[in-house]
Order: sequence, then C-alpha cells, then structure tokens
Amino acid sequence: MDIENYRQLFNKVHGANPPAPIAACWTYCHEDEGVAKAAAEKYITGYWQSVIDHYEMNKDYFKQKKGYEYYGNMSDVINDVGRDAIADMFMDLQVWGTPEQCYEKILMIREKVGMGGFNGVFTYADMPFDVAEKSYHLFSKEVLPRLKDIPEPEVSKAVA
Repeated sequence: MDIENYRQLFNKVHGANPPAPIAACWTYCHEDEGVAKAAAEKYITGYWQSVIDHYEMNKDYFKQKKGYEYYGNMSDVINDVGRDAIADMFMDLQVWGTPEQCYEKILMIREKVGMGGFNGVFTYADMPFDVAEKSYHLFSKEVLPRLKDIPEPEVSKAVA
C-alpha cells in the first residue's frame, strides 16, 4: 500500500516512474539457524528497543507535530501491543538466518517491494565486532554472489 502510494505520487510529481527502491535491512547470517535466531532476538530487537528509547517513540507528543503523524500513530501501536511485540515485528522484517534463509528472505522482500538493491546493516545494538565480522564474511561468501546473479528488476511500475 505505502509503496503503491509512493509510486503514484512520484509519477504525479515527476511525470515518470520512480526508480526501484533500495532495501536496507538489519542482517545477521550464521551457519546454524538456532544461533542466528538467538542473535537476531538479542541484537535486532535490542536495536529496535534502543530506537524506541532514543526517540521516545512510546510517548504521544508526536501526534501534535505536523509531519510526524506516523510517529504519533506508532506510539499508539507500541503502547497497545507492547515494546517487545513491536521489537519482534521489526526483527521479522529483517534478514537473518542461515545463508539460504537470508537469500530467500531477500528474494521475498524483492518480490514484495520491487527493490533494485539491498543494503545490509551488519553491526548494531551492542553486538561485538567479531560477531558482526563473522556474519558479514559469511554473508559475503555465501549470499552476496547469488544476489549478484539476479537480473536487474524492471523499472518500478506506477499505477495510472
């Protein structure tokens, strides 16, 4: 829905179809699915918890600020379902798992949003550097070459 709205607005303003978006995802790659899940639960959700705290996204003062209505609505959601549930939802949107799971998740995201590129965020929260480095190197060795073999997407379609 948001992507289609963006495409329509871009086309209306610029008279052309928008470029394919680039997806940025918090990424954790490990050979063992259980280790990957535990790391995602610790570090990806930890990152999101720090975002809630830093930006005080659970407070309702954004509701009155023009242009920040999205954040005002987010505070309602956070307060309704809880910080942990929101952090879990954020984690589920990210790319983590075995190399095969990471690859498949990126393909799924590509299918949903028509992305033209992927930007992996490999270090976040309080993740030790050596943990991030191992994840990055495994991803680079096992996933990245397969991603490079995927043909470029067609230009994003705008709805008339």
